[in-house]
Amino acid sequence: MLILFDGDLGARETLRFIEEKLHAGIWSWDLASGDMQWSHGFFALLGIEPESTKPSSTVLSQMVHPEDRPLSEAVNRTLNEGLPAEWEFRIIRPNGRIRWVATHSELLLDPDGHPVKSIGISFDVTKQHESLQALDIMTGQYEALVRAAQGIVWFGDKDGRITKISRSDDTVAERPVGRQTEHWMNMFHPDERASVEGLWRQAALSRSPLRFDHRIRQRDNSYRWARTIIVQVFSRRGEPMELVGLSTDIEIEKRYSPNSARPKQLTGTQIRGARGMLAWSVKDLAERAKISPTTIRRYEQIDGPISSPEVGLETIQRVLTQAGIEFMFPEIGKPGIRPR
Repeated sequence: MLILFDGDLGARETLRFIEEKLHAGIWSWDLASGDMQWSHGFFALLGIEPESTKPSSTVLSQMVHPEDRPLSEAVNRTLNEGLPAEWEFRIIRPNGRIRWVATHSELLLDPDGHPVKSIGISFDVTKQHESLQALDIMTGQYEALVRAAQGIVWFGDKDGRITKISRSDDTVAERPVGRQTEHWMNMFHPDERASVEGLWRQAALSRSPLRFDHRIRQRDNSYRWARTIIVQVFSRRGEPMELVGLSTDIEIEKRYSPNSARPKQLTGTQIRGARGMLAWSVKDLAERAKISPTTIRRYEQIDGPISSPEVGLETIQRVLTQAGIEFMFPEIGKPGIRPR
């Protein structure tokens, strides 16, 4: 039931009120003559004064954004054929501003069932499109950040149960089937599943980010080290909504950490490589370490660890370290060097 305003102009004032509050306008199109009628709300939607322009499909088509005119022409053909239509398009108002318009149309038939008139209502949906555009931008930024981090993003409910993941590639983890927490737990190393699940639940109780290292299963059932940071997402009222975690691959860091517990036995290859990196000759190193060139050459001929207990090795390593060389002794793989 439509409630009308009181008075002789009740219907007109009711229509004006509805159009104004909904940012809408009504139009009709005589399919035989091509004449159109626009309500005050439709004029306002187009940004045109009611007395300044005679309503016509030509005027409306000229206001349609150039990129949307093929769609508009297709819709016009549909209406001329007597079919209802729903579509969205952009218009360019006389002041140069662009607005999004959503239109819904229906047909009126004569007693013989032939279409004679198309009527429609159009809404200004610019704000909705701007919101969607902002969402698209944020989604693109989020996806770019995930790709840049070369990791996976975890999502969990406010109680700390993992619900889904989003990943940039297969470097960190293989995605299992299912959404239950127990399926996600199978991605972690058996020795760490209980602790990881406990950390997620701990994160649900904390307002501070939580960071920890763990291993994640790969396609070939091997495991790689990853570092995960979990943060809480809160509503505007400060209520916890969900958890978001980012895992990045740190396998290289774990394998080649200079702080490894493996015995740090200097190799001849490391000494040669360090000299080359510093552009030092054997004589240069000998003078700085106060060791004979013959001893340095003898050390450099040994590719593996030098087991000699001589103090000279410690001196060589100290001199090269002070010159900017970092010696690495990984748990897996060969010892190496890199600039500090």
